[in-house]
Amino acid sequence: MSEHAIGSADTFLADGAMRRVEVEGTPLVIARTDGRYYAFGATCSHYGASLDEGVLRGTTVICPWHHACFDIRNGARLEPPALNDVPHYPLRLDGDQILVTLPHNNELEPMGSFSESDARIFVIVGGGAAGNAAAEELRRSGYRGKLILLNAAPTLPLDRPNLSKDYLTGGAQPEWMPLRGEMAWYAAREIDLRLNTRVVGIDLGTHTVKIEGGDLIRYDKLLLAPGAEPRRLRNIAGESLAGIYTLRTLADSNELIKAVAVGKRVVIIGASFIGLEVASSLANTREAIVTVVAIEETPFDRILGVEIGRMFQREHESNGIEFRLQASVARFIGTAGHVSAVELTSGETLPVDFVVLGVGVAPATDFVAGAGLSLDDKDRSMLVNDQLQSSDQDVYAAGDIAKVDGTRIEHWRLAEQHGIVAAHTMLGQVDSATAHVPFFWTVQWSIIFNYVGHAENWDAIIFRGSPDNNDFLVFYIGDNGKLLAAGGCNYDRDLDAIEFILRDSLPLTPDQMRDPAFDLVAYVGE
Repeated sequence: MSEHAIGSADTFLADGAMRRVEVEGTPLVIARTDGRYYAFGATCSHYGASLDEGVLRGTTVICPWHHACFDIRNGARLEPPALNDVPHYPLRLDGDQILVTLPHNNELEPMGSFSESDARIFVIVGGGAAGNAAAEELRRSGYRGKLILLNAAPTLPLDRPNLSKDYLTGGAQPEWMPLRGEMAWYAAREIDLRLNTRVVGIDLGTHTVKIEGGDLIRYDKLLLAPGAEPRRLRNIAGESLAGIYTLRTLADSNELIKAVAVGKRVVIIGASFIGLEVASSLANTREAIVTVVAIEETPFDRILGVEIGRMFQREHESNGIEFRLQASVARFIGTAGHVSAVELTSGETLPVDFVVLGVGVAPATDFVAGAGLSLDDKDRSMLVNDQLQSSDQDVYAAGDIAKVDGTRIEHWRLAEQHGIVAAHTMLGQVDSATAHVPFFWTVQWSIIFNYVGHAENWDAIIFRGSPDNNDFLVFYIGDNGKLLAAGGCNYDRDLDAIEFILRDSLPLTPDQMRDPAFDLVAYVGE
């Protein structure tokens, strides 16, 4: 261990500020809050963003890229999508000198193991974002009972957002895709991860889940986090032809990679985030010829507003992608059992080499039917309270299947937040899904768009900047001028600040939102 003087405490930083330094070739951040100094790792443990470019509020720093949050006092991960803590370095003052000791003094990955003294059995159904996060958080939070994670997929839990982004473009290698690199990681924490294991039923009376093939697994607490399944176009002639793909799993993405080649003609049905990310990925580095067919007048108009939808459409069209909007499929035409054309209800026929369906997903709750748990009549999602507890006190739901106090949100980071909340609730700790702010991001061509909060409907939209030049901040306003959500391109620190504003219910008026001179970052640091 070695101690290093890095500057005078009187002049090194103003209160509420951060500064990146390098000590012995190690980048770290020095932060000052409430008159105290702290030292922590300079890069986010998710994708490596520079944390000094994020926003500090109190003792929480938020990453500028994907909004992972960390406690600067000890490096602890507070919010996903980061899985690990960041390094924490001992710091002390000697007179007015700031002294930092290397190396860091904290365990970065969640640890924990089984103990025979803990007779409990916790079972998690689903190895996606929510299920994996819950398993890790249970061990991180001190749970020592048996922990069984049942994954219907044949793969380790994956970094699913990359399936339609970097992995599909070829920018991410297969070995980068698992959230944890190998099965041994789970074994070291005595997380009994079982792959290719599909749950087909639940018996609340006997506290058992039934596995495909007939085996029963007993549980004391059960978390259901199976995710969602891609929707298909039902009652459309030719829907079962070969060459019509969906994208949800690593195998799905691999099938698309096998099918695509330079000049291949692709029709994507649906202007969803998945649909348009796939359009960008296939047309960009893969050089496919892509046409998007969608029922909307403008992509994302109901989710983000017409102006932002037009921005995305312009970006795609400027890169050669064609749109058929306010259009729907009449039938798929096949040659030798493989799709060869898509006929639209307008009568137009689009020749294709393959088709990708991006028409949304449905909660994967078929196996829950008949178990006696409360499901939503419309979408068959599971009804849970803000602590993610279902109508049965020992059963919880998280992620894409969970409707929390009437709201269901299909975001990767939110699913991870759900997994963490569910783990806490299963252990009797106090946490609430509604206390965690949703966030998502999309990458399409040169556009990186981030969105924080949630607005199913809004009364008004306020812009700083303009989507016309892909450089803007947008506020979604509800009743009485209340901020519901915000998004933007090239306004990362402002969106960090807005997450704090939403988290802490800080007042923000429409006039302040509208005024570019009103500094959101300074506001949350006050």
